[in-house]
Amino acid sequence: MRMHTVTRSVIAGLAISATCTEDAKALNLNPLGTGQVLVFPYYTVNAGNQTVLSVVNKTDAGKAIKVRFLEGRNSREVLDFNVYLSPFDVWTATAFSLSDTGPNNPGNLLSLDNSCTVPRIKGNPALPMLANGNRYAPFFNYSYSGSNKEAGPDTLDRTREGHFELIEMGEVVNRENTSLTAITHGATGVPANCLLVERAWLPASAGASVAYWTLNPAIDLEPPQGGLFGSVSIIDALAGTMMSYNADAIDAFSDIAQHTNPGSSLPSLASARTNADTAVAQVFNDGVIVNSIYPIARAIDAVSALFVQDQIDNEFVTSASMGGASEWVVTFPTKFAYVDQAIVGSTPIAPFTRIFPILATNSIPGTAAVDVKGAAFNREELRMPVDPCAVPVQPQCVPFLPPPSPTIFVPQLAWSSNVISFNQARPDVFSSDILGSHLVSDFNTQLAGFSEGWANLSLYDELPRGGSLAHLHRMRPDQSGAQWSGLPTTGFLAVSFTNGQLTPGVLSNYAAAFKHRGSNRYGMPP
Repeated sequence: MRMHTVTRSVIAGLAISATCTEDAKALNLNPLGTGQVLVFPYYTVNAGNQTVLSVVNKTDAGKAIKVRFLEGRNSREVLDFNVYLSPFDVWTATAFSLSDTGPNNPGNLLSLDNSCTVPRIKGNPALPMLANGNRYAPFFNYSYSGSNKEAGPDTLDRTREGHFELIEMGEVVNRENTSLTAITHGATGVPANCLLVERAWLPASAGASVAYWTLNPAIDLEPPQGGLFGSVSIIDALAGTMMSYNADAIDAFSDIAQHTNPGSSLPSLASARTNADTAVAQVFNDGVIVNSIYPIARAIDAVSALFVQDQIDNEFVTSASMGGASEWVVTFPTKFAYVDQAIVGSTPIAPFTRIFPILATNSIPGTAAVDVKGAAFNREELRMPVDPCAVPVQPQCVPFLPPPSPTIFVPQLAWSSNVISFNQARPDVFSSDILGSHLVSDFNTQLAGFSEGWANLSLYDELPRGGSLAHLHRMRPDQSGAQWSGLPTTGFLAVSFTNGQLTPGVLSNYAAAFKHRGSNRYGMPP
């Protein structure tokens, strides 16, 4: 039994009440996979991996889209630009690296797609060029270096893994100018006039007839209507493996166009709105639909409510006989709005309990770590507890080992994008085997003799310290007074196998990705 939760009938009543008072659509995590916003839990260019992405516009309308890549430690921007999709268009790109070594080798983005981007990527003479003549956009460290410096490292290698998002800013039309005609592909597969929309963002001194979006970004823009879907494939060409996942799709994110210049920090996931006063999240919970209403100043809570989970579950396989390796990606897509000191000041906002970059007990320097509880089960239902790591710390309890700090025993997820490897902890090896992550903690299930099975992480209550719970992860109450418990989370299991038994001397490699399962918790505060 779960304590302090509202009954199903009360939840249903709240949902019905909210529905009756809100004529507009509510934000929802669309189970059919299409929406106005696409959240991609992870990208990596480490260990020889490339991240290949595609975004599809399934509608007959032109789309103005904000693309934003965010590094994995603190969700600081590393690349930001606009994409303009014509009706029924697809845009593709690849994140890659030129070298795996050294602190000044960033991630980069290559796109050979014809769709209009601002700034232009394909063929842009201002960008660096590969030996084959293709131009690419390097990821930058401007958001966490210089005057933006925080406690984390400020080197370019920080850009090599993280997560990214695409936000529909509005639908492009021909009204005062010919913006839709300009971005629409002709019979040759090339947009009619990408230069028009590029020049529309020139400085205002270029004149109203040229720089029309700089002077008024609402020109030729209607409110967003959704219909976007996307996917990612993480490819290791040397190993011959590819693992793929679909983006999380938020529908009904905004009722107005939010068209901004390339490089703008807006719109972000904090820009959700159902109407001028509120952002309403529609969430499936315990068999009913709950409409959580938040004031527009707390719109980020509506987005977080879509992702909040009190537990996540998935499998792992690490048996040597199968050549198995397993890693979990656990990303907190809205964490930045609750913990980044540059945004929230010196005090973190619930449901998170530590500020970035202030240090805290049992925390890794330059993080806003969250404590978690967990358990692992083998395939024969035997359980390995992972919550005896209380004070005093017991040497035998080392469930998560965050390299290179082997003295930290309390299980923690330190970053915005986290990778949990299984049974990979080795002296002087500080990256994961599959994804090459440096934002990694290791879950040592071999302490219990488990090489395969499934695991559970509790994101609701932090570990006991001195006999009492230090924190409960609960979001701020919605308009009804009820709260979501847990943390806004998304991610997947990455698994790989190496088979040397098919043909003597020949290795066969396989890889796959599987979305996490989980649960959520909603109720009145105690």
